[in-house]
Amino acid sequence: MARSRKKNKPVKRDKAVSITGLAEAVMLANVGTQAVFNLSAYDFITDGWTTATQGKAYGSGQLSLHEMIYSNFNQAPTLSLASGQSYSSAPSASTTSNLDIITSNIQQNWMPALVKTIAIPVGFKVGKKFLRKPLRMGNKLLKQAGLRGMVKL
Repeated sequence: MARSRKKNKPVKRDKAVSITGLAEAVMLANVGTQAVFNLSAYDFITDGWTTATQGKAYGSGQLSLHEMIYSNFNQAPTLSLASGQSYSSAPSASTTSNLDIITSNIQQNWMPALVKTIAIPVGFKVGKKFLRKPLRMGNKLLKQAGLRGMVKL
């Protein structure tokens, strides 16, 4: 008599969001946006959307998502003075394209970005090994509080 094939049981996946994994992902996103756009990930995404002015991304070599979508890097906000002169809060004579800015940023920042991209995951792995017991105790506290299904350390 032939043996029947045994069905594999589905593996239970943990659906909780890992806070340490989230922190690692945010740090890596910051490294990437700092290398390419010369801004942190938060500033890259929010600049120009959450404020009336272009904010931090109006510096030399900085480029935000808002500027990339609306191509307003060369349009500096101006303020008319009472004497008829105008004051510009950013250099308006720049004719540098977005691709040129990105290329320049990558050429200047590729080595620190590479080192950080390697060091951050290694640091998190080593940190998790050293902090295994405190992390386990924190996860137990989260489980007792009823939050273990949503978040973990």
